[in-house]
Amino acid sequence: MRPLATAPYRRPLRTLVGASALALAFAAFPARAFDWQIDVTPAGELFPALQLSQSPRPRAGGFGDGDGLVSVSVRGDDLPRHLRLRIDTPGLRRPAVLEADVEAGTHRVDLHPRLEWDTTWLRALDGTREQALRLGLEADGVTRTHRVDVRVHALDDAPYYVREGRDRVDLGWAFAGYVDPHDAVVDEILADARASDAGFDRGSDLHRVGAVWAALERRGLRYDAGDPALSRGPVVWSQRVRLPAAVWRDRRANCIDSSVLIAAVLERLGMRALIVLVPGHAFVGYRDGERAEYFETTLLGAAGGRADSAAANHFAAARAAGHARWRRVAARLDGRHGPDYALIDIGTARAYGIIPLGAGERASRHPSEAPPAPAGSSRQRGLP
Repeated sequence: MRPLATAPYRRPLRTLVGASALALAFAAFPARAFDWQIDVTPAGELFPALQLSQSPRPRAGGFGDGDGLVSVSVRGDDLPRHLRLRIDTPGLRRPAVLEADVEAGTHRVDLHPRLEWDTTWLRALDGTREQALRLGLEADGVTRTHRVDVRVHALDDAPYYVREGRDRVDLGWAFAGYVDPHDAVVDEILADARASDAGFDRGSDLHRVGAVWAALERRGLRYDAGDPALSRGPVVWSQRVRLPAAVWRDRRANCIDSSVLIAAVLERLGMRALIVLVPGHAFVGYRDGERAEYFETTLLGAAGGRADSAAANHFAAARAAGHARWRRVAARLDGRHGPDYALIDIGTARAYGIIPLGAGERASRHPSEAPPAPAGSSRQRGLP
């Protein structure tokens, strides 16, 4: 079967008039009159997690290696030979600057600046923040400026579906950004699992997942039944995904928090991790060739008890419940039932340039260390 397709580099959405797009006309230079349009998608909302989870790469048909969520289109009969765009807003490490040398006779230029977010600022942000995006476009030695009001979302705010007019964009791949196999919490989980199970590294995949489950229960991790949904449309669907450090500190996790954390450990162990989204819920699994295992994370710490025997019983119950739920929903994981149903293959997401947020943070501080994006289509056709 095919998982829900992901499209991180699909054509930009048509933005909502007045909320996220602004067209400006400048005729200060009789021979160089031009229009420029500013687009912020989706719907005037900025989700830094979307950018930090994508490897920088040049976009076809334009200038810059931005993700297209903020873009400027310049149109005119005789465009200036050189354009310099500058964007600033609170939370950026530095203003984004993009320069473009325009060939003679060009009638349209698309600029895709990459915003370098200050992740320390983002981690301190709680909820959303309304603020100004200030833009300056320099052409022929004259700079024109404008301000666009936007809403910036916290780092733990994960948008997973957008619907604007006739456009439908599945962003389920964004959850793969929260799966960080090199997070320090993953190190702690594996250290505990190995210390408690001498045969950990020699065991089967299922054995190792069981040992990881036991390590989580020894930590005292329990299921948190709170609703993580932040928005359920009509334009953007999003939910909160708590970062590993917060889950580890508070010893509680809802279904998506625990699924993301366990998927990170599985990826670190070289397994092909999967996250399954169903209405109001998520669960985790892995695939080994044609065989797959699924686990219901709501049973973490079920009925109390921290002994390894209790953890083994919980794990067996979680496996049975995961397979039962999979059988109920598998037919709807065909890419046609979004935003409620999605199968996120972490390995496939990585192949299309989706990186852990932690890697995105490191890249924002040291751009030269950013991982290269692989060649190939951004549309997921199916499990290879």
